[in-house]
Amino acid sequence: MRLVAVCSSAVLSVLVSFSSALAIDLANLKGETRTEHLSPYGVRELCVVPKKWPGAAYRSEDTGKESTLCGYDFYRFVGICPKYNSTNPGVLLLAPNAKYDKEAIDASDCNVKKMGVKTEAKFKQTITCSYTPSILAYYHMSRILGGVGRVPVAVIRTMDLNVHNQLTTKAVHALRDSTDTIAEGWRKLGQMHLNPRAFPQLVDSTLTQLYGGLSDNVKNEEIYYDVSGRGSYNSRYQRFLKQKPFLKVASSKTVAQIVGSTEFTRVAQDVIQMKDVADMVLIDTLMNQQDRIGNIHYKFYWYSINPSTHRIERSKSDAELVEGQIVVPAEEKRQMAGRPAVVLKEMVLKDNDCGVIKDNMMRAFSVLEKVRHMSYLTYRYFMAFEKSLAHPATKDYFKTEMLFTDKDYRSLQDNAKKAKEILTGTCRTGQLKFDLDLETYLPGARPPVTPCNI
Repeated sequence: MRLVAVCSSAVLSVLVSFSSALAIDLANLKGETRTEHLSPYGVRELCVVPKKWPGAAYRSEDTGKESTLCGYDFYRFVGICPKYNSTNPGVLLLAPNAKYDKEAIDASDCNVKKMGVKTEAKFKQTITCSYTPSILAYYHMSRILGGVGRVPVAVIRTMDLNVHNQLTTKAVHALRDSTDTIAEGWRKLGQMHLNPRAFPQLVDSTLTQLYGGLSDNVKNEEIYYDVSGRGSYNSRYQRFLKQKPFLKVASSKTVAQIVGSTEFTRVAQDVIQMKDVADMVLIDTLMNQQDRIGNIHYKFYWYSINPSTHRIERSKSDAELVEGQIVVPAEEKRQMAGRPAVVLKEMVLKDNDCGVIKDNMMRAFSVLEKVRHMSYLTYRYFMAFEKSLAHPATKDYFKTEMLFTDKDYRSLQDNAKKAKEILTGTCRTGQLKFDLDLETYLPGARPPVTPCNI
């Protein structure tokens, strides 16, 4: 879901930017696991789980979600439909319901809202704003930086060109009267099917399969207007810088001064929100993100202190926002009775395809230079990663597992070098406060040691 479904004029003028590199050889994709699915035309489609970065903060459920994504067979159990909304074309993997089985979904006009089916995953390629390496790398960069942004799991997937051509034809017909960017993207994909050889960033070396990133679809999320604000696409970053969450991150005051308290339940929402915003600025700076503001979401979670272990526990909440107020189910309140607990918004960065080779909007607006609060855990993860970028093994990882080009990797190195200069600079001058780790607000917690050079 997007605030507005348009791209910048630069993206509109150049729908796809192709490299001169040869099309990808699927035989060279090893990853951690490889899964094959047979198409109706006898093509062996591939799903590859890229290798994990050593020492990164992968979640316990990540491996299971990777297996689920690679377990989706486009021709069994899940329906497949072209995506008609937002900016970038893609294929939706849809869960059948009582009214629409797989065959009915596939044969439908793909009005997903009318059918009431849930989107389980999205399959996107390098087209319009979208770039396959960005989809893949955001997931792993999130974990490399300690889990920032709660980015959904993504894997490499292919699809028989014959099948995708049928979906493209359906989309072009459905959007025949539209001048939106997504309609232009589907028409561009139609041109690809006429001459696959000219599209090496979309088609494999055998010219039989389309490849891209398959990502888990977050459900029941809401747009995080608190962070992005509301307004026009062209002024989205100027608007973001004026919203209260970023103004807090840019404030010279401490969190205690901003909130007026250090008590866990009073400070938790501000700390989590400020950490999420600062983390987002960092990862988007590294990844040349062009299309973030308006693509920021949140979900509700409980944060509580376990009275036995005195540790923070996190659990899902079915709370809802009603007329600006958080309404929490009574049963959840009953379960949390007797312990310090609060329901708060957690940021989710679910749309991450418009990066790596795009316009770096965070750098264009010098946003990281304005950051005055950061999680020290995030800072440590980043500094360790920045050091690794000089190693050949790191470059090989991003090229092999994330499908980066040499140019992509040089851009990441340059962004990381700049980010390090900014953060160490504000740290040494005492402007950067490391007060966004919620554990430091537990009763009796000692202030952490936070050296700038690590």
